[in-house]
Amino acid sequence: MRNFIKNSKYKDLTKNTLLFTLSNFGTKIISFLLVPLYTYVLSTSDYGTADLMTTTVSLLLPVFTFNIQDAVLRFCLDKEYYSEQVISVSVKTISINTCFLGILLYLLKFLGVLAIEDKYLAFLFISFAVAAFFNSIQMYLKATERVEVIVVSSLLTTLLNCILNMLLLLYLKIGVNGYLIAQAVSSLAGVVYCVLRTSIIHTLKIRFDFVLLKTMLLYSTPLIFNSLAWWLNNASDRYILSYFCGAGSNGIYSVSYKIPTILSTLQGVFYNAWSVSAIKEFDSQDKDGFVGNIYHLYCGISILGCSVILLFNNVIAGILYSNDFYKAWKYVPLLMIGTVFNGISLFEGCLYTAVKRTKSVSKTTMAGALVNTCLNFLLIPVWGTMGAAFATFVGYFVVWLVRTLDLRNIIMMKVKWSKQIVSIILLILQCFLASLGRYAFIQAAILIVLCQIQYSLIRKGNPQ
Repeated sequence: MRNFIKNSKYKDLTKNTLLFTLSNFGTKIISFLLVPLYTYVLSTSDYGTADLMTTTVSLLLPVFTFNIQDAVLRFCLDKEYYSEQVISVSVKTISINTCFLGILLYLLKFLGVLAIEDKYLAFLFISFAVAAFFNSIQMYLKATERVEVIVVSSLLTTLLNCILNMLLLLYLKIGVNGYLIAQAVSSLAGVVYCVLRTSIIHTLKIRFDFVLLKTMLLYSTPLIFNSLAWWLNNASDRYILSYFCGAGSNGIYSVSYKIPTILSTLQGVFYNAWSVSAIKEFDSQDKDGFVGNIYHLYCGISILGCSVILLFNNVIAGILYSNDFYKAWKYVPLLMIGTVFNGISLFEGCLYTAVKRTKSVSKTTMAGALVNTCLNFLLIPVWGTMGAAFATFVGYFVVWLVRTLDLRNIIMMKVKWSKQIVSIILLILQCFLASLGRYAFIQAAILIVLCQIQYSLIRKGNPQ
């Protein structure tokens, strides 16, 4: 990859990656630093309950938005459509659906079907509305190359979240209520900033295009099943774990995800930029090796990042986790390696998006979700939280395996698979050692070998 910077494909990807790096690292670092505050102030039960509210929002989003935000990115990048018309259709559709959800939640609460406190119900609705609009606006900004607006809004959201948490949790000491208020208000501020900085408000005057809506829904509706399947992989274990082991166990399990967040942040930076390049630069034959090169680079970052974090897992846990939360370190290794496969699967999912194969991408995700859910019901009653972590790892692995095999029908990526498989085997071995909390020297040796393998793949560029 000697001409990496000179090639326009790489230049666009590099520019967007740098912008998202500024956004993601700024926001994630501050959020990461808040973890000791949460584990110090909140009980495991409170944190587990709040986490279930956030998890429920992630379930409602694809169902009540029809995943139309994914259509926004794809159709705004398509020269056949006007981006202003696309975002107008999306925002109006989300507005109608959000009102419908609000009425539905009120009726269910009034009829006694929803046995939930008012504060959690309000947080549920506000979080849904904010996330639905922000996701759609974010896709529009990415497609129209206004990533800097996303960067500033993300930094604003995180900074405000940090200030409110300090004020509400430490000064006013209102516990989980303060946590929920901080999350909702800071997220709303980010959306307001995006609206004020763009012309999105003026697109609402555009006449509603039902033909475009139908076309967008034909693309995005199959992705509802994909999102639900990802939700099962990401979140179903929390409900099952809460049912069998209680909200406290879910609180500890939720906190254990904070260390894998370090890696998912690295992946997210690149994924946001790649989701645009994959569509714009797609080549089924990968003639210049662009996709293969980026695949090697992305896998290298994921694998090496995971290996380094596994080596220092106990040290990081000692810094982040207080009181009863410290035991969460035991579940991190399996969640870490699951994060690797999750990230690579998302990378591959962009290639399905490029050719509008939304049904195929949904099927591959559902395969992993089915395995994950079955294992959750089988293992959690026996192994508890460790069973949930293992089921998550296997679920992500299945999605990666199925997609990697299926992608051969879509694109001929120039990838050196033999070395990638060796790297994965070594990483799984290190995961096992890290779960025991021992053998740091052997883990360090594995890291050195992984560095050599990944360096050889990235340095050579296109494998033949």
